[in-house]
Amino acid sequence: MSTVISIVGGLYLLLSCSHHQPTLQTSVNSDDSVKNLILSKEKETLDRWYHGDPMGFADNSWKDITYFDPSLKTRIDSLDAFRKLLTPLIGQIHIPWHRMDKPLIRVFGDIAVLSFTDVFAIDKDTARWHATEIYLHREKDWKLIHSHWTESKVK
Repeated sequence: MSTVISIVGGLYLLLSCSHHQPTLQTSVNSDDSVKNLILSKEKETLDRWYHGDPMGFADNSWKDITYFDPSLKTRIDSLDAFRKLLTPLIGQIHIPWHRMDKPLIRVFGDIAVLSFTDVFAIDKDTARWHATEIYLHREKDWKLIHSHWTESKVK
């Protein structure tokens, strides 16, 4: 009998506390102007990248950016480290065309998650990389707080 009372009491406590916990507001129909701004920033950053200027990513990042890609043994944990990674690539990348496939942006208050597949030309082949870009609204601007890229196994 005491076990039943403990279970019922625990359920009551759990249910009563859940009414007071804040919930994360998610909406696919969030402010379209935020989504358009983020999409524009990402496209501009990619255009710079494919024309030999990788620093667009650094310029579009907060100082506490984290970054992953398959070439790294470990995560990059600051804008300074991110700049060091990007600097040797200046002038090295020239891609004739690229496009973002299926960009999806989900906005959660001051956080926005952009995911897409970046499709681009490499010689006569087409490459695909999956990207997840997390933007943070801070100081009246939206910039990257985390970036994760991985090569698609599907060609």
